[in-house]
Amino acid sequence: MTAAARTDTVADDRPAPPPALAEARPATGEMPSAGDRLKQVAIAALDRLAGAAVAKVDELADHLGDMAADAVAGNMPTGVGANAALKGLLAKMQGKNPVWGAIKGAVGAMSPTTKVLLGLALILVAVLSPVALLVLALVLLVAAIVGAVSS
Repeated sequence: MTAAARTDTVADDRPAPPPALAEARPATGEMPSAGDRLKQVAIAALDRLAGAAVAKVDELADHLGDMAADAVAGNMPTGVGANAALKGLLAKMQGKNPVWGAIKGAVGAMSPTTKVLLGLALILVAVLSPVALLVLALVLLVAAIVGAVSS
């Protein structure tokens, strides 16, 4: 591989990978030392990690740019999750608790039927949790008695 070919870019605008160990041998024919090979491996690994990080950042920037363009056009993301995320982010920027903002945003985006079902589920949990704790205590008491009697 020539030096000009190594500096060419690949299809996604990243530089070509560093030369292989066989190409990096000195002209004298000696094998590179273990330290030199380790340095080349570390450089190659860092290059790959940096390339992956740049690709993810570019992907996220494109996604946020698309969301901003949609918001300018008046097409805000819809749904419970998107509304919760937006309200949580807004609360965070205002210095408020983002979890509470996300909860309020999620409930606000729900249909009335879903809100009623959520309310009933919360009431059911509040009523049945003491009963479940009592049953658990009785089961542990019976297990302790059985263990004491059998030993």
